[in-house]
Amino acid sequence: MHWENPAGLTERQAQVMRLLAEGLTNPEIAERLVVSVRTVDNHVSAVLDKLGVHTRRQAAARAVELGMWPGR
Repeated sequence: MHWENPAGLTERQAQVMRLLAEGLTNPEIAERLVVSVRTVDNHVSAVLDKLGVHTRRQAAARAVELGMWPGR
């Protein structure tokens, strides 16, 4: 099946969106996805608060500064 990508997503982002779209057509999977997304969002919010930053990009930069991530 061909998928349009008008938002200019990366291949990985497009793959995630396809999985979400396919999963949301199945009520059981849709419920699990909602719970999973909320859980991830809660973890991301906690990390942002802990690091004292406001965006995911700032969190990534901070992780590199702290030696938690090798960076590019």
